[in-house]
Amino acid sequence: MKKSFRHALVASVALLLIFPAIVPGETHTRGLHIAADASCDVADALPLRIAALPHFSRAIENGRRLRIVAIGSSSTEGVGASSPAANYPSQLHALLQLALPGERFEVINLGVGGETANKTVERLRRDIPPLSPDLVVWQVGTNDALTGAVIADYQTTVRAALQFLKAGQYDTLLIGPQWTRKLAGNQAYVAVRDATAQVARVEGVTLVSRYDAMRKLSEATGREDFTGPDHLHMNDRGYRCLAEQVAVTLAHAVDSGASGRI
Repeated sequence: MKKSFRHALVASVALLLIFPAIVPGETHTRGLHIAADASCDVADALPLRIAALPHFSRAIENGRRLRIVAIGSSSTEGVGASSPAANYPSQLHALLQLALPGERFEVINLGVGGETANKTVERLRRDIPPLSPDLVVWQVGTNDALTGAVIADYQTTVRAALQFLKAGQYDTLLIGPQWTRKLAGNQAYVAVRDATAQVARVEGVTLVSRYDAMRKLSEATGREDFTGPDHLHMNDRGYRCLAEQVAVTLAHAVDSGASGRI
């Protein structure tokens, strides 16, 4: 099951770059019509080390319903997307359903725009345990960087929350801040990016670096066309690429069963 999951998921990502994603059993399009030259190149931005996700992997092996909770701020809520179907949690759900049509995936979106880490953690501690998810995907850091967070306080907050999730045996992925040329020149922003990566390393949690993915894609194409008019929030294409980056990271984690990238 592990091998078939990875191979099916990678194949689904490749197909979705050409064709719109249709979720089996539904009557509307969950994905987007993407031009043939719009490859997200997520393989070039995978984490160097991908931690095992034992509970998520076991649920797949057992063929039971899987529950994923996506929590975070506007990038999780989907601010800038043309519709709820175009936000990254919805597109992640579509990718997983296409990868294993016989499986039953549920992706719950707990994104609230504008939140800093400490506010999200309040909800995380309150809302995650009753949901009993197989996987928590936590997007964090951007608003803390933009509001001038004290780095030590930010790290303490994120570490304590990750330890809380670990104690509850909730498999977790972190999604770090996004990249734009303007943000890349903001030293406070870069400091939060680096602090997020450091916390992930210390706590042994995989960090999905959309900063690296967006930067590399922009360098490869010469374009910065994954954010909307405000040049901050992601557009439909940006959310699509983020969903693919998360999905392929999950495929590697399930297939490896260990904390080394394959």
